Amino acid sequence: AAGWSAVLAHGVRTIVDLTGTDERLPDTAPRPAELTTVHLPLDAPADTGFWDRWGGALSCTPLYYRAFLAHFPRRTCAVLSAIADAGLGGVLVHCGGGRDRTGLIVLLLLAIAGVDADEIADDYALSHARRPEQMARIGLDDDTPRIRQLRAAHGTTEREVIRRTRSWGHATPSAAAKG
Repeated sequence: AAGWSAVLAHGVRTIVDLTGTDERLPDTAPRPAELTTVHLPLDAPADTGFWDRWGGALSCTPLYYRAFLAHFPRRTCAVLSAIADAGLGGVLVHCGGGRDRTGLIVLLLLAIAGVDADEIADDYALSHARRPEQMARIGLDDDTPRIRQLRAAHGTTEREVIRRTRSWGHATPSAAAKG
């Protein structure tokens, strides 16, 4: 209940939920009637060809962002459209962990707004701050060290992947203006 009160106090009136139906848990307190929730699962688990290549540990990093944008443009556009079409008030976007699917959508929103790639990377880095606590709550170890090793094995950094994604034609203000 305190969480819902905080969401409303911050002016949020629309929630865009990127989780799949298999991930959703019931609310632990009644959701206020003032909130509109839009369920738009960003992933398409049935597309095994994509996830055989990009799933597992890779999908827990920005390494898959450009491939996802190229393969699932309609899903991404549906989320951005839902945010653009939301009623008055703030919009809260979330997935299961707040780092990967949400990270991709926030990267796009910030890029469309003209935010510099390094600032986007700094914002994304904040998603790691509470990861150990979040993982412990569900009985798992923090996966951040493993993900850092995976990025290193691919010869890149999180910041560089975000820079490349930000500079890619689909994540720029001019591309958004072209439609």
